[in-house]
Amino acid sequence: MTPDWIDYLPPGERRIVQRRRQRQRWITRMRQRSVLIGCCVGVYLIWCLLLLLNGLVFVFSLSLLVVVGLPLIAWLAWWLVWKEYHS
Repeated sequence: MTPDWIDYLPPGERRIVQRRRQRQRWITRMRQRSVLIGCCVGVYLIWCLLLLLNGLVFVFSLSLLVVVGLPLIAWLAWWLVWKEYHS
């Protein structure tokens, strides 16, 4: 295995470059579509749980219905279109 060029830097600069690389990797990972969607769904679920903890059960159920119902409606639309073109 070939050594990385960072091995030849002085220790002070090595830490700076390692932190910069680590930050760049984190930013790149956060820009992936799957991670972004997962974060948005996670924040929305936390919002729903905060509604439940505040005693707003009806609003909680309506907001949770969006998380559960939207994929079901999307699947139904996909299935209907598939049936239309493959029948």
